[in-house]
Amino acid sequence: FVIRMRPSVVELLAMYNWEISPKAAEVVLWTTFCIQVIYSVVYYFVAIAALWSKRPKYYQMFATTCLCGVVGLVLLAYADKFNLPIFFVRLLAYIYSRFLQGLTA
Repeated sequence: FVIRMRPSVVELLAMYNWEISPKAAEVVLWTTFCIQVIYSVVYYFVAIAALWSKRPKYYQMFATTCLCGVVGLVLLAYADKFNLPIFFVRLLAYIYSRFLQGLTA
C-alpha cells in the first residue's frame, strides 16, 4: 500500500473505468490500509490474550475476530486487494480457535 500507492490508485481507477477521481481512489486505499492496521493490532492482541489466559471466552473472541477478518478480506476484493493465502490462514485460525475453545471448556 504505502510504497506502491500511485500504481495502486491507477489499478483501482482502471478497475472501475475511471468513474471516481484519483483523490477519492487514494482516500479509499488509505482508509483500507488504516482499517487493516487497526484490525491487525486487535487480532494479535486478542490472540495473545487467548493464549495467555487459556479461557474459552477469549478463544471465542479470537474466533469472532478471525471471522471478521475473513469477511473483511472478501470485502477487500472490491478494492482489488484480495490476498488468498492470508484468507486461508485467517480461516484456519478461526477453525483452530473454535477447536481450542471446545478443549478449554
